[in-house]
Amino acid sequence: MLPATLIGCSSKSYFTAAQAREWGPRVLDAVADDPAGATGLFCCPSFPLIPTLLETLGAGGGLVGAQDVSPYPAGAYTGEVSATVLAELGCRLVMAGHPERRRLFGEDDDLVRRKVLATAEAGMAPVIVVGEDVEGTSAAHAVRTQFDRWLDGFPAGGEILVAYEPAWAIGRPQPAPPAHVAQSIAIVRELIAERDAQARVVYGGSAQPGTFTDVADAAGGAPDSVPDGLFMARFGVNVDNFLSIVHEVRAVAAKIGR
Repeated sequence: MLPATLIGCSSKSYFTAAQAREWGPRVLDAVADDPAGATGLFCCPSFPLIPTLLETLGAGGGLVGAQDVSPYPAGAYTGEVSATVLAELGCRLVMAGHPERRRLFGEDDDLVRRKVLATAEAGMAPVIVVGEDVEGTSAAHAVRTQFDRWLDGFPAGGEILVAYEPAWAIGRPQPAPPAHVAQSIAIVRELIAERDAQARVVYGGSAQPGTFTDVADAAGGAPDSVPDGLFMARFGVNVDNFLSIVHEVRAVAAKIGR
């Protein structure tokens, strides 16, 4: 099962090769004296940089994932990267359903579903990015629809990491309002509990210092309204930024008994 607390970064295409080489060792050095070490820390870099992160963060106890995967098996699919290869390399996670992939590259629900299934069949945990596209619309309706379409055929008991990231909050100066996040996290947990899956739920969408604390406070003591961690993008590419989130999330998680 995935760790109880998860703090991750998708570097999108921001990482240079030099930055990727520095990122893992600096993170490991900073958590060396923490009893939790690198447990629950993860990074999803671009394909060419996956081995670099596996040799550092992965070897030090963290998790490494991919930002995408081919829906096809190994074969005559020029330019594709199969789930089998990612699993052989040592990837533990694979992202699917990110709003940027759906908006910029035209990925529809069936393609997302095929990528989720390919990931699970290869023994990795899909990271599905769910949430409403338009501010003010129903998170419950959006997430239920995404689960119904993307998890159709998902293997019973399979592991999955659900990242609640309302598309309207991605790239904004501030994350979604804490009360909205807390309410939506509880909804996500209710909906995923209807399925036979081992799930963790994190929040993304302009996550930054103070986000986890604010959401935990807004939850008002309701544990199901507090996410299992945070998922960053550009903010987490900077090691100091990433580590500030690690310290905050772990401190708050310990305080509420996670």
